[in-house]
Amino acid sequence: MKTLNDILVLGAFLGGILSTPPAFAEKMAAGTQDLVIKKMERVLSALDKSDPAWLASQQRLADLLSERARTRFMLEVEANCEGCKGSKDDRQKAIRIYEMLLQEVKLNEHGPILFQLAHLYEMAGQVDKAIALYENIIKDAKKKNINQDIVVRSHVGLGDLLFQKGRFVEAKQNYQIALKDKNLENRYLTIYNVAWCDFNTDNLKSAIATLEDLLKDPSAITRQTEEGSKYDAPFHTDVLRDLAMFYTKQDVTSREIAKFESLTPEEKRKDLLLHFAKETDRIGQKKAAQEIMSRYLAHSALSKEERIEASIQLAQINYDRGQTTESVAEFSKAALALQKSGCSSDKCEELQKSMKRYVTELHRSKKLKPDQDLMNAYITYNRTFPSDMEMTQRGASVAMELNNFPIAVALYRTVSESRQFSQKERNEALLNEVSAAEKSKNPQLQREAYLHYLKYAPRDAKSFEVKYQLAYLSYTQKKFADAAESFEDLAKDKSGTADLRKKSADLSLDALAQLKNEKVLEDLAWDYSEIFPSNRVEFEGIARKSLMNRVARVANDPKSSSSDLKKALNSLDTDKVKNASNQEKILFFNNQAVLAKKLDEEKTYVSALSSLMAVPGLTAAQRESALEQLTGYYEKKLDFRNAYATALRMEQSKISEKEKEFRLGTLADLAGLNASKHYRQSLDAGLRGERSLIIRSRLVLTSENPVKELKAQAPELKQRPALLNETALLVYAKTENASAIKSVLEMKELRKQSAPVFVKKQDFYEKVLQAKASISSHQLNSSKDRLLQKTIAERVSLLKKADKLLAESLTLKDVTAQMMSLNLVSSENERMVRDLAGLPLPANLTPQEQNQYISLLKAQSKPFLYKARVAQQKQQEIWNKSSALAQTIKDYRTARAELRPLLARELTLLNQIPGKGAMKSALEDAMDERPFSSRDLVSARQSVADDPANIREIENLKLIETKIGHPLMPSYLEARISHLQKGKSL
Repeated sequence: MKTLNDILVLGAFLGGILSTPPAFAEKMAAGTQDLVIKKMERVLSALDKSDPAWLASQQRLADLLSERARTRFMLEVEANCEGCKGSKDDRQKAIRIYEMLLQEVKLNEHGPILFQLAHLYEMAGQVDKAIALYENIIKDAKKKNINQDIVVRSHVGLGDLLFQKGRFVEAKQNYQIALKDKNLENRYLTIYNVAWCDFNTDNLKSAIATLEDLLKDPSAITRQTEEGSKYDAPFHTDVLRDLAMFYTKQDVTSREIAKFESLTPEEKRKDLLLHFAKETDRIGQKKAAQEIMSRYLAHSALSKEERIEASIQLAQINYDRGQTTESVAEFSKAALALQKSGCSSDKCEELQKSMKRYVTELHRSKKLKPDQDLMNAYITYNRTFPSDMEMTQRGASVAMELNNFPIAVALYRTVSESRQFSQKERNEALLNEVSAAEKSKNPQLQREAYLHYLKYAPRDAKSFEVKYQLAYLSYTQKKFADAAESFEDLAKDKSGTADLRKKSADLSLDALAQLKNEKVLEDLAWDYSEIFPSNRVEFEGIARKSLMNRVARVANDPKSSSSDLKKALNSLDTDKVKNASNQEKILFFNNQAVLAKKLDEEKTYVSALSSLMAVPGLTAAQRESALEQLTGYYEKKLDFRNAYATALRMEQSKISEKEKEFRLGTLADLAGLNASKHYRQSLDAGLRGERSLIIRSRLVLTSENPVKELKAQAPELKQRPALLNETALLVYAKTENASAIKSVLEMKELRKQSAPVFVKKQDFYEKVLQAKASISSHQLNSSKDRLLQKTIAERVSLLKKADKLLAESLTLKDVTAQMMSLNLVSSENERMVRDLAGLPLPANLTPQEQNQYISLLKAQSKPFLYKARVAQQKQQEIWNKSSALAQTIKDYRTARAELRPLLARELTLLNQIPGKGAMKSALEDAMDERPFSSRDLVSARQSVADDPANIREIENLKLIETKIGHPLMPSYLEARISHLQKGKSL
């Protein structure tokens, strides 16, 4: 049954014709329309109801709202969204205005308002209101003297609404009343509706007769346009099609066929005959369909494609009649012709339907046992009409049944690549293509299907899943680089499901692990820890593991450059272990310490070890190792105070108690702390050998009572006389109390050592100085002969003491003592000669007696002069060359700080002795040398601390330490130099 919506396709278009006088003004643009409506609303808001323009403005606003409602309704239909563009609101506003206007105006003056309102009621779904409106007009027509045109149009409008509600008898009655008016506009439409009323009430003959009568006079089929009345060709064609349909409701004979052909205009005849043939074929009147198709094929104006269409249709008809041989031959012929020549767009659909029916019937007959012939038929059909998704799917299903997966994929692809299909249909085809490819187990076919899907499918959950499958395919084919990149993209794609995103993240990391790309793996795992909060712990653990692997590889690779090591160290950001387990933190800080040590990053190294020791759960061994490293670091930097403090925290269970205490004592000693406790505990624990003697020496030298400690340690120190000798010298230098250490100096082990002589010669120097003062102050008294003789005798006696001192100096085997004695003998004997020569002559001597006296004085002076000359000569020889003096100068330059003052005094005594020569110059140079200061020592230590492996700086520090530094430092530094020279690192 055909409803009003089916019949009045032009309903919305004709609404204006039915409701208002023809007006063909140009339509407003949407923006302009909105603007005009707003302006009208503003004007009306300010306009008084009594204003003459008020009614006209209201009607104009209602008209505009009605037109905009229609426009918006069409947009809503296109968008398939009811009311989304605002048509309902506009429609209701217009209705309210029109209803109000009906109360204000005379009906005959504003009849268009009625029809516009009725139309709006209908569009608003208020059909009953529209019916009531029309019925009231008809009912009150005579009483209110309503214009005849309004009444007629009301009958037509009421008939349309009743038709729409299925009240065909009542509708026909209203149509017939309207048809009585000679001036009825669009009369052909009303006649057409009457025919359909008859058809819907099973009055087929009357319906056919009505349409045949209408078609006899095509000039009556006209509609109003801007140019006036115009022949409505499309409607004429629709009437003919409906007549064909009416015919098919009864047996179609040659009479109906001939009648139809005669009523059909020549220019439409072939198309409508084809339509008639298809209609008869559709309802199963195969004989009539064959006759009509034969008439169609006889038409001389058929194009190639039209003949192809007819051949296909005829093949189908023959197949339906059981004429299989003729059918197959005709179908093949038509298909071949169609593939060669193609078809126009308006014919392809019909051809497609015919071919589809043919192939479908063939499939039905072979349903239980499909074969290659059926497959070929589908392929042929698909090549001809690739836009038929249903047939493509059926053909693909046949291919799947035959395990011909590539063909199935190819068939599905003809749908997925065509924009003729809806997105939903294309998506379905893409999914089927993927399914077929997966069933094939062919990786290449699968990859192509996945890529094809992603190329054409929308971005949705399924596309995400396909991306996942594509990535997984790369993974299974060991294309780990591609897989890693693809899985990463998926993991970061928020459009995917949580489950697949998590799986993608896991597999991307696994692929990177296969590639051993630890850096990218680590960075990605950190990203994932932020992207997947619920899996933060898991991904942070993976990131840290990767980081540790990468860092360890760089740290352990001898080919790693400083740049590589620096990058690895910089990657160890402590923020990365905030949520780490204790074991992860231990590994992290351990690796950080290793890299920092290699790069001499001191602060980082110390910080890493300190952080490591602060981690709960650190094993005793790990803690001990960290403390050992930290102690070693402080030692390397010459920071013995911190080295000692750190070493105190160590268990040092792997070494004996004596070694532990020895090490602690040494560090404390080098730090300037009291080391006696550790030294004594080391000795008590059984330390023996060279180191025990060194400890004992240090106990003496660091003791508050070094003399007492020297005497206590001497029995052991005598095992190494040289060490005992050095210790005794240092104690003497510190105390300058020779008598206090006399018992030690008299030990037989020191008889061949320098300490006894060194201490003894200090007293000798004083003795010479005292003798010199005594002799140099003595004067000859020539006032009386007796006194002169007495003072000469005294002087000679003093000179003999000087000779004895010279002799004594030789027994000391000390060049300074010898030089002082030689100088005393030389200077005082020479002064004796001068004093004798300067004595006045006795009075009353004759010239001869005077000469005799002078000769006597000269004879007496001669021994003194000789002795002075010999002493001076010996003294000059020493100034010219003396290995003993050279050694003394060397000893001064290299002497320990404690001994240096005594040696400086000795050089000062030597320098007071007159003379010239190489040794004199060397002595003066040595005395002129600037001694090292504490600032020099601090600077040198800092240089070594800054560059612990710089041998040149270590040598320089060793020299300074030897002279003014710590007694243990030279040997400590010597050990470091030896270590470095063997190619070992600190």
